[in-house]
Amino acid sequence: MCNFNIVCPVKDGSCLCKKAGFISEIVRPMTISYPLPSNSNLLKNLILIISQQNEIMKSIVVQAKCILEKITDLSQSPSKSITNPPSGDEPATLNQLQKLLCGEKPQHTFELQLLCEVPNPAYKERSFSLFMQIVDTNGNKVILNENLDFSIQLFTMENPPKLLKINTSGDNILKGNIIMQGNSTLMFRKIAIREVSSHFRNGCFFLVVTPKDCSYIRPLIIDNFVVKARKMNSESIPKKNFKIQEIDRV
Repeated sequence: MCNFNIVCPVKDGSCLCKKAGFISEIVRPMTISYPLPSNSNLLKNLILIISQQNEIMKSIVVQAKCILEKITDLSQSPSKSITNPPSGDEPATLNQLQKLLCGEKPQHTFELQLLCEVPNPAYKERSFSLFMQIVDTNGNKVILNENLDFSIQLFTMENPPKLLKINTSGDNILKGNIIMQGNSTLMFRKIAIREVSSHFRNGCFFLVVTPKDCSYIRPLIIDNFVVKARKMNSESIPKKNFKIQEIDRV
């Protein structure tokens, strides 16, 4: 049988089948057509996504390498002592708060002088009053030519002091007549504090009365001002003042 034609009777290979082109008929190349995408932008988008993924993978590899280097450095480096900043447990002084309010070199010709006893400790939500007057450096009462605005403020005794405006519940920490005008005698009535001082560092406050936009009057600063929870009676019930009303009998 011929090697190039299965129907050829010649067996010794002397036939002309090879020249007759049987190979080209048996092994004939075929063209396979692939359908092109209908949207020409689809292929561009796929190429863009693949390139973006490659960039992301490169970035991840770089970040992982940096993290590994830092971990290696930490594990190989000797332990270093860490210097802690000052804890601030030492309470602030009256002079420190005065510098904060008035600057380094204040020039005061007048100051505020208390005319009443300040409750210490005071009690949360229980009102009290402050009565004071403006005096000169010799302690003589002064009457100014104009009315000035004065306000009561509360500062922490931590170092540095911080002005307190709201309590832990988000309400104004001071209530009552905490702002007033005057030129000689000042009377702040029904002042109440809505927070206990034990919730703050050092357990006490600075109670301050300061003039607004006036540098020649020294603010009044009361340090170590303590505010406690309301007094409890023997039955552990907050004391309240009840008004007794007379009932007319028929």
